[in-house]
Formats: sequence, C-alpha cells, structure tokens
Amino acid sequence: MPDHSQLLLNFPTRPEFDFSNFVISDGSRFAFDAARNFCSPSEASYQSLFLFGQKNLGKTHLLLSIGNLAAEKGSRALYIKGADFCDKIGDGESLQSQQILKKLLDVDYFLLDDVEALTSSVAAQEKLYHIYNTVIEKGGKVAFASNFSPDKIKDAENYLTSRFQWGMLAEIKPIDDATTAKIIHKLAKDIDLNLPENIINFLLSRIPRDFISIQNAVSVLNQESYVQKKKVTLPLVKKALKIP
Repeated sequence: MPDHSQLLLNFPTRPEFDFSNFVISDGSRFAFDAARNFCSPSEASYQSLFLFGQKNLGKTHLLLSIGNLAAEKGSRALYIKGADFCDKIGDGESLQSQQILKKLLDVDYFLLDDVEALTSSVAAQEKLYHIYNTVIEKGGKVAFASNFSPDKIKDAENYLTSRFQWGMLAEIKPIDDATTAKIIHKLAKDIDLNLPENIINFLLSRIPRDFISIQNAVSVLNQESYVQKKKVTLPLVKKALKIP
C-alpha cells in the first residue's frame, strides 16, 4: 500500500504544468483567466473555483498551475485526486486518514481533482464539506475539477453541490480543430520537424487534445523520424504512436 505522502502533491511540483505553457483557445480562455486570477488576491474576489469540462482538455493542468504559482508566491498548496481522497480520508477513523485530513486543513490552497469520484462515499463528501468550510473560513481558497458541472454530478449531496456553486464556475470547452492544428504545427516548427497537412489531420482524429499529450506526440514523432532518418509519414506515425 503506498504511503499517503505519495497521494498528495506539495508545490512547487511538475514544472511542465504551468500557466505559461497552457494552450489557450476560445473555449478555454475564460477558465484560464479565472484560474490565473484565482492566485492573485488583488484580482480574484472569489475563494472557490470549480473547473469542469470533458476529459483531456486541461483541467488538471490548470489545477497544478494554480498550485505552482501559489507556491511561488509563498502560499501552501496541496493537490489530491478524488479517488485517493475517498480511499484515504473517506472514513476518517484511521490514524492515517486523520493525518492526511490535518494536512489538507492546514493549507492556503486546497486543490481536488476528479470531484465526481467522491459520489461513491457519503462519508468522503462530509469530509470535503468540512475541509471546504474550514479552509474558506481561514481565508484560504479551494479549487475543484470535474468532468461535469456541479448540477450534473449524480449522487452528490445537496449541501456539497451548493458549495461548488458558491464560487466561480468555469467550463473548459473542446479545442476546435483549427486551433489544435495550429498548436501541432507550432510545436513541430519549434523543433524543426516537418509535419505534412495529412499527418496533422490524422493526429487531430487520434490523439487527446490536452497540451501535454500533443507535445508528447510531436516529441515522439521527432525522435522516431531522427532514428529512422526518414520524413514523417503515416506508417511512421502509426508505428511511433502505436496507433492501429
């Protein structure tokens, strides 16, 4: 069983998750601005932020960017995933769960990813409600990420849903094809990799739309092209990215 310290991310961590390398599109601009302003006491009037949208659009990227920027400014931030929250804090009875709960209460920024995972446990939702109220009352901030808007999370307790809706709600909408194509083209150009239009169109239909996935795909193609000393072709792409 992993040590509970592995379940919590202290900041700064994972430097690849930063506001500076988040790809902003028309569908994510509002969420990006809301997350960045959330770290600035002079700009954000809200203590709670709820990010939602489909998978692989950058919700986790923004949560971790909040934590990294908060740490740079001297604040204490902790990040935990919903499933880990349920597993280690849900019952609240064990010494381990009490130790983790104490850590989560003693922060300036509490960041919870995959909120919908908590709906399997009423006890976990009660603990989250307690954390929310305690951190907010102390002048701290709480941020959540979910695949669903608060009113669409099934089996969430009403008292928790109301808390989610108290602060700023920001939806991240899918990146359109044109924007994603520009991102792929720019990343390739930055490393002097030539990607024909047909390859870019193929990638649009087969890889996730989050920045890290796109960046990794371009990097892998560049490496494979270098090793084989060949131009990037469809067979090369399928082999390098293990796409059938």
